[in-house]
Amino acid sequence: MKSATTRGVLAALAGTALFTPIFAAGKIADGAYPALALMAMRYTGGLLTVLLILLMTKTTLSSLKSSKPHQHLVRAVLGTGGGVFTIHAASVIPIAYATAIGLIEGLLIIALAGMILKEHITGRHWFAGFVAAGGAYLVVHQSLNGSLDTMTSLEGVVSALLGAVFIALEALLIKTLARRESALGVLLHVNAFGTLITVGLCLILLDWIAWMAPAYFLFILLGPMAIAAQFFNIRAYRLADAATLAPINYSWLIFATLLGIAFFNEIPTLAATMGAGLILLGGIIAARTPTPMQH
Repeated sequence: MKSATTRGVLAALAGTALFTPIFAAGKIADGAYPALALMAMRYTGGLLTVLLILLMTKTTLSSLKSSKPHQHLVRAVLGTGGGVFTIHAASVIPIAYATAIGLIEGLLIIALAGMILKEHITGRHWFAGFVAAGGAYLVVHQSLNGSLDTMTSLEGVVSALLGAVFIALEALLIKTLARRESALGVLLHVNAFGTLITVGLCLILLDWIAWMAPAYFLFILLGPMAIAAQFFNIRAYRLADAATLAPINYSWLIFATLLGIAFFNEIPTLAATMGAGLILLGGIIAARTPTPMQH
């Protein structure tokens, strides 16, 4: 029987795989729609999915009421910021660059988990994080060889960095919320608050009539995909420490590479493949590092 940590790592991998096309939505849309508008569709589709689940399972809204709704609101703000900045970064610079810069969130989570959540951070956790980071460097260096001038796009780089910070902070809130409340309750609150925030901002900041088209509404499918990804992430944080799961986020680069092969004809080199192996090694080391939760 798999340990709780191993099951948590597998759940985190599933969540990361599902989130990859969501964060690449700007590139898939070819810049046709603003990142904020894509996040509005993602949260709206997510909220509709949760409400459908509630209807099918005959679960009442009152049974999912949170004792600390303000924490869900803060998480929705962080999730909105992380999603908007990450999607925008991937739309103005290559996906591999945006992904690589975003991978600093793993090290941020390890550091913040120790400082804020008071989790036990071992040398092996740090070693796993830096092994995975080294693999990420190899993949990015090789896959973007000859396109390094794209780093001059300060807008994309700053967006990716801000996205990493927002996502790292959100991960810590997911950790605390996942242990206290049901997965369905967490999903309901974040998607409800997220819909209100993103749709409200779109109505205030964007000229919807200028770019709204039937194809735009297809991005509402990001919602159900995000719900499945969030479910796996909540499950992961219930089973394993945030510091253990942090290096698993580096698998995002592997999934982004696969997405690039499938849709953008980006073929990885041998060195990039070796880098992906290092990323997996970092995840395995993290998964096999004992934590107080397992004793």
